[in-house]
Amino acid sequence: MGAIDRLDWIDWMKAIGIYLVVLGHFYSVGEQFIYVFHIPLFFLISGFLSKREEINHVFWKKLWYNLIVPMLIMAIINVFIHCLVQFLTSSFLFSDIFWFVRNVVFGMVSGFDTLWFVYTLIILKVICQYCISVRLFYGLTIVMLVLAYIYNNNDYSGFPFFMNEPNAIVNVSIAYPFFAFGVYLRSLREALDALDKWRSLSGHVLVLLICLLVVAVCCRFNGYVAMYRCYYGENMFLFLTGGIAGSIMVFSFAKLLGKVQKAVLVVSRGTIIVLGFHKHFIILVRYFFPFASYMDIVFATLIVVLFVPLIIITEKHFTLMAGKYRIS
Repeated sequence: MGAIDRLDWIDWMKAIGIYLVVLGHFYSVGEQFIYVFHIPLFFLISGFLSKREEINHVFWKKLWYNLIVPMLIMAIINVFIHCLVQFLTSSFLFSDIFWFVRNVVFGMVSGFDTLWFVYTLIILKVICQYCISVRLFYGLTIVMLVLAYIYNNNDYSGFPFFMNEPNAIVNVSIAYPFFAFGVYLRSLREALDALDKWRSLSGHVLVLLICLLVVAVCCRFNGYVAMYRCYYGENMFLFLTGGIAGSIMVFSFAKLLGKVQKAVLVVSRGTIIVLGFHKHFIILVRYFFPFASYMDIVFATLIVVLFVPLIIITEKHFTLMAGKYRIS
């Protein structure tokens, strides 16, 4: 399927999704509920926006400049900030640099932190590009779910560090179903057009409420979901159901919001920047407000709003980090 015209609800979904990521990392209001679907939402959107390139060279050039380079730049900046803080507190060790390099090579969450998502997404895009058939691509979903089940139900304490510590490579298994579902939705051209034209207020409200209930049930009975360490909770079916229901819920809410505003469009374009740096702002907030409260909803909103000018500046002056390379 070729390029998709810009859809307002996609921008709203990305903006809402990154807000939920920020709020979720406060480990505060609605944390367990948010974790049911906010990362599945982003993998689904990423699959929906992905497409196979006819020329592999073009694919790798886009992947390099739009994902790999921004990820590495932000990871280096984050480790520099970490080392600087360690140095100022007299706890810096040169071995930290070695561990950072090791963690980057193996896609360890301890090295990338929130950017593990980008590392995992890169692998998913490579699989999508080089899968020899559509049937095999979707069939791999079953394989990935089996691998995720095996990983969640075995003890890897005696295995190498990249098996018993959270890492982006292992997380591919748990992210793949949502990415593949997004790719599948992209292929439904007629349904996509109908979906974009569907403007029933009562219909979207009804879908939103039903999905809200489904997510709440999954949250209650599946327990805590932690995709960053390939953990789907107590039940894989509830994990998949909650992730898809939550994504549909956000879609319905996005359709209710209507035409996208300029600030929302900026946030949508710069989700990778918010993803990479928002935790520094959370640490700052927690320094002055150390206890979880409903005010975290406001703080998360302010952080996302603060990123609007930061994204604009980054896109203008630090193009490589913004991932906005354009291929002529």
